[in-house]
Amino acid sequence: MIREAKNDADAQKAYLEFLRGWFKTGTFTPKVVAAAYMTGILPVKKDGSQSPLSDFKEYSILFPSEYAPFFGFNEEEVRGICDKYGMDFETVRQWYDGYTVGFSQSMYNPYSVMTAAEEKIEEERYGSHWVNTSASEALISYIGIDMDGLQETVAGLITGEKTLVNTRTFQNDTETFATKDDVLTLLMHLGFLSYDRLPSGSGENKVVAARIPNEEVRTEFKDMLRPTKHKRLVELVRTSDKLLKDVLARNESAVASAVHDVHDSHYAPTFYNDEQSLRSVVRLACVSWVDHYGKIEEL
Repeated sequence: MIREAKNDADAQKAYLEFLRGWFKTGTFTPKVVAAAYMTGILPVKKDGSQSPLSDFKEYSILFPSEYAPFFGFNEEEVRGICDKYGMDFETVRQWYDGYTVGFSQSMYNPYSVMTAAEEKIEEERYGSHWVNTSASEALISYIGIDMDGLQETVAGLITGEKTLVNTRTFQNDTETFATKDDVLTLLMHLGFLSYDRLPSGSGENKVVAARIPNEEVRTEFKDMLRPTKHKRLVELVRTSDKLLKDVLARNESAVASAVHDVHDSHYAPTFYNDEQSLRSVVRLACVSWVDHYGKIEEL
């Protein structure tokens, strides 16, 4: 209800009141309800500073506690599926691994793994499965919000960068976005992004390093670049397309000019000669042809 009835405030209110009636009535709940188990994406919406359903303990993809191993398939399970269905494990890993849930590593998307396993045509087996739905339209709409330079951040993610995200202000719905971090946090809940926790002792237990998890999701992000109506992404893709032609034509002055423009428009002057900044500039400038070159670093 929180996602599908996002434009119907009355329906959402009625849904929350229904749950309140069941689970927050002192004369009724203790006599009738021993325990309730709710599943779904964003099932409990925050209301101001508190949840209307404070009796619930929420286990989210960001804070799954001891339930982390059950949010998806682990590597051992996927190896067994690959053996059973004759799939190449390394290819499956490239396409569907990459999620971190809590402190559980190598979490696989169950739907995509099983769809690939059941696909009879080999050339259609490995590819984007779960995102070929209305979810892709949702991705475009969220990126279109473009607050705080969100579109440039997404372009960097496509090239393999990570970005720090503060998950503290997220309101557990698909409408209330105060910052870029809120949109990125939602994309983590929906499976478009995964994350790595910062080292223990950093003091930022609600700041994570978000990234695109695997080839399946990165394909969806890349496909989103072309038909986009968003001005900043259009300009970046146009620059990147021209840069490829100039590289192939060995037009060094045009290449230098394009890289300079990306550097000037996306990075602060104080980091102009920073090594990581320079790497990011090159990756961002090549965003529309990220699959057409190989990276050889620290040579």
